[in-house]
Amino acid sequence: MTDDDTELAIIRRKKMAELVAREKKMKASREHKQKVGTEREKLLKRFLNPDALVYLDGLKKSEPTIGNRVQEIILYLLVYRGLRETVTQIDIRYIERQIKGEGPKIRVQRDGEISDFGSYVREAIKENKDDTKKD
Repeated sequence: MTDDDTELAIIRRKKMAELVAREKKMKASREHKQKVGTEREKLLKRFLNPDALVYLDGLKKSEPTIGNRVQEIILYLLVYRGLRETVTQIDIRYIERQIKGEGPKIRVQRDGEISDFGSYVREAIKENKDDTKKD
C-alpha cells in the first residue's frame, strides 16, 4: 500500500463519518419536528371544541397558508398568552377574517334580492330621515 492509498482511505473514512453525522442530525431533527407536531395536536385537541377542530382542518386543506397561520396564532395564544378558554369555530372564523382583511358579511334577502346588511341599514336610515323630514 502506498501513501496515496492510505490518504485516500483516510479521506473516505472522513467523508463516511461526515455522512453518518449528517444522517444522525437529520434523524434527530425529524424526531424533534414529529414530537413538536404531536404536542401541537394535543394542545389543539384540548382547547378547540370539536366543530372548531373540524373547521380548522378543513381550512388547512382548502387554504393551507391561511389555515396554518390561524393555527399558529391559536397556538401562540395558548402557549405564550396563557389562553385557557375553549376556542370555538366562531373564534377561528374571526381570526381567519382578520388575516384575510375581511369585515363582517351579513346578507339580507328581500323580494328575491340579496344585499349587504350594511347597505340595507343605510338605506333604511336614509328612508327614515326622508320620512321624518316630510312630517
